[in-house]
Amino acid sequence: MSFVVTIAQRKGGAGKTTLACQLVSALVADGRSVLAVDLDEQKSFSLWATLRRQRLGDEELFSLENVSSLSVGMAARRAEADIVLVDTAPTIDAAVQRAIRAADLVVTPLQLSPIDLAASLPTARAIGEAGRQSLFIVNRAPPRARIADEIRAQIAKHRLPLARTEFGNRAAFAESMAAGAGAVEVAPSGLAAAEARAFAGEILQRAGLARRAA
Repeated sequence: MSFVVTIAQRKGGAGKTTLACQLVSALVADGRSVLAVDLDEQKSFSLWATLRRQRLGDEELFSLENVSSLSVGMAARRAEADIVLVDTAPTIDAAVQRAIRAADLVVTPLQLSPIDLAASLPTARAIGEAGRQSLFIVNRAPPRARIADEIRAQIAKHRLPLARTEFGNRAAFAESMAAGAGAVEVAPSGLAAAEARAFAGEILQRAGLARRAA
């Protein structure tokens, strides 16, 4: 049975699609099959998948399914992939709430600013009201900044479950996205790739699946 991960965040520009694409690449590199579902009207996840298909052709381990929010739960239940990864629009409307309810785990990217933290709290409430497991991941983390430490303290105060992994503000993430790839493919020995692999490992652990790659 597939493990369903919905990426949800009310605030736009938080890095949901980048996170989704980097997860796909890291999971596939680990030998895990992934079914992607794009519920964002901007279709950036779908565009990335198209670029990837143009570069690699059809893949055995990765596919994208075009479904509506009304049928995302059904698509997830019939999927044969190890991981179903759902990217959503930057809102908490009925469609996103359905995607949250369909998930085994809801992942929320969070940048270290007071505005981003405040904007993330409605997402946290929606996840809690749906009775789903949540995991917040710091995205575009600055290397050293006092405000970042203050926001981390606020995250702890709000008792938001935080991933062990943080994504830094790294060029390899953006550069790989433009190529329909992930950092693990274009710069496998870099810090961005290490972060992507580490977070994929956390997802696999939550799914009860062992990592295959060293």
